[in-house]
Amino acid sequence: MQVKAVKSNKVKIRELTILAIFIAIIAVLGLVPSFGLGSSSLGFIRIAPNIEATIIHIPVLIGGALLGRKMAIYLGLAFGVVSLIAAFIYTSPLFVYPWVSVLPRIIFGFLIFDVMQFFQKFIENKYLAFGIGFFVLTVIHTLLVLSLLWTSFTMVFEYDNMGVAFIPYLTFLVTYLVPVAAVIEAFLAAIVGGVVAVRLKGYLAQQPDEVAED
Repeated sequence: MQVKAVKSNKVKIRELTILAIFIAIIAVLGLVPSFGLGSSSLGFIRIAPNIEATIIHIPVLIGGALLGRKMAIYLGLAFGVVSLIAAFIYTSPLFVYPWVSVLPRIIFGFLIFDVMQFFQKFIENKYLAFGIGFFVLTVIHTLLVLSLLWTSFTMVFEYDNMGVAFIPYLTFLVTYLVPVAAVIEAFLAAIVGGVVAVRLKGYLAQQPDEVAED
């Protein structure tokens, strides 16, 4: 007889509680203004006058890696919705389109669990596995967003088509040092997110997890 491991109600409630906490953190980082640091939210760290690195995706990474694929998608959706709302609050015309602010974040959430499972399978050191995994996932997230941002850039600046807008778009990204910010974001996710995720994973592993069901 095969024994199937199922989650107890206590574990399910615990996971939903953790999910709610992460969503709340995402909302605070994405919507609460960083007074005195320009017209942006707490989720952006100003590195230099033209460089702001986002940390809003870090709670999504941590929660998605620990709670599973379904919860990761929920977190990605929350991230996207918060980004869409923030685009109107902070007047970011390039992100007011759902396929730019929401869609890439849902895809990002969908990928988190499987990518992290891959790195944890082949890298024995947990800190290294989470660090590399979060770095790679942050790069993937950036590429997803920038690819779709090209469409809104074309529309907002009224270019005839995306082909005509390509060079101006690349110039725009370089001018605002987006590639530099992307690398900083990846390292922040790897270092900060990786350490927090490993510690939280260790704590959750000590809690009652599953019960056996015939």
